[in-house]
Amino acid sequence: MNVWLLTTGSSDVQLTSDENWSDWWQEIKKSLYRIQFEPVRAIDDEGEPYRLPARVLGIAHDRLPDQVQPYLLFPLLQNFMQKLETEKIQIDQVIVLISDQEDIFPESERETKRCPYWQDTYQLYPILEDYLSKHFPDATVKPLILKPSSPKLGLDNWDAVLELVQREIADLKFETEPQNVYVSHQAGTPAISSAVQFCSLAKFGDRVKFLVSNEYNPTFPEKPLEGSSYLRGIRIQEAKALLDSHNYAGIKDLLDSDLKGERHQKTKILLEAAIQWNFAKFDDFANELQKLSDQNLAQVMKERSKHWWWTAYEAAYLAFVRLDQRNGVEAFFHSFRAVEGLISQWAEVHFPEHIDPNNDSPKLKASILEVPNLNYFSKSKYAEHKAKLEQDGVVILSGFPLYALLRAAKPSWKKDCKEITDFIEKIAPTRNKVFHRLRGLEIDDVFEAWLIDRTKAIEEKLMILDEKISKYLNFVSDQNFKSLKDTSLMAKVHRELVEAIANL
Repeated sequence: MNVWLLTTGSSDVQLTSDENWSDWWQEIKKSLYRIQFEPVRAIDDEGEPYRLPARVLGIAHDRLPDQVQPYLLFPLLQNFMQKLETEKIQIDQVIVLISDQEDIFPESERETKRCPYWQDTYQLYPILEDYLSKHFPDATVKPLILKPSSPKLGLDNWDAVLELVQREIADLKFETEPQNVYVSHQAGTPAISSAVQFCSLAKFGDRVKFLVSNEYNPTFPEKPLEGSSYLRGIRIQEAKALLDSHNYAGIKDLLDSDLKGERHQKTKILLEAAIQWNFAKFDDFANELQKLSDQNLAQVMKERSKHWWWTAYEAAYLAFVRLDQRNGVEAFFHSFRAVEGLISQWAEVHFPEHIDPNNDSPKLKASILEVPNLNYFSKSKYAEHKAKLEQDGVVILSGFPLYALLRAAKPSWKKDCKEITDFIEKIAPTRNKVFHRLRGLEIDDVFEAWLIDRTKAIEEKLMILDEKISKYLNFVSDQNFKSLKDTSLMAKVHRELVEAIANL
């Protein structure tokens, strides 16, 4: 089934002559509020057709069909139909998009030629229906009426027209789904033309083919223009917007049909890796990247994933992405988990014989108390945890028992990272309060939880938080990375995706 969606304007129906206009006007002038409309030529040359505002011509034909009909001319439609015939395209349904602003322009506003009411094509429809039915006797012809509801939302209002056209096209129903939808969008206001292009692509995708013409150059273009190239351009722009919000799954869905073939294999791998990273599945992220034939990034990932500490830096950078997405709860969750999770991994790496490796909650064994030169749980405030360890033989490796182990095993904290005390004694208690309450977090709440003055500028707060978390992670892992963004491999993947999508 082939459908032709046709927009209409005053140039679609013209007159071969103005010789009888004065007589016609006398017959219909009351309906025209006695406005002295006159047929005019777009180019004042002999043989050129005459134009009238669409509603004016429609009224004349309605009142005087026998007199007006012989003078009608359809230059653009003739061009369109010639192209369809040349391409041997059978049209099964014609949808004629017409405008009607009668409800939003009262009679008091119609007494001027400038009123948009006169440009409406609603009263041209009987002429168009008759003409199209004769040329497509086996096709159905039906109107699609654009009827705005408010003067402020007329057919020159781009936002209102987009919403109106979107609604009308979305509501189109067919007994059989169209195989091709030919769209002629040139007529009508610029707002209507643009809206029809966008909404037809949104509704019918790559089944759209644009049928364009020029009454002064009927041979251009020779064939309908493939809508897929327009759609692809729109999708790429949408993908760029999704990149800005780190919506990698949305990009994959959007560009799936554009990423076929070996040429786009790298982009597909990068997208799949980014999706896994966004789910905090960092091992799957690493596995995807190692599929790359680009040995640079694949080799860096392979080398990085050998280290027990690398996922903490990715988790910390994920927190900054969540900040950018204005997701305060996840931003605080990932930022805090990056530090505490790294301390837990550090303990498992450095004291494997004293830890029961339970995937859900690793447990510290009482044997840790016998490690030489490890002044663990020496302070009175840890006496409760020490007693529990001695009594039960194990204690869950998280929270304050974990922090005590870190400071006992790394006494250099007093010199190298004295700020770890803030994390243990101020930030961690805040974490416990926040994580056990069902409430949202504003972005400034996240900074405040990390002991950063919420009144500072956002750029400064982000810089301070980056430095703070980097220092904690570097102290635990014995690394010396300067910035989470420079450290994270996801940041590199994102840059690669920006370049790849820009070059599609």
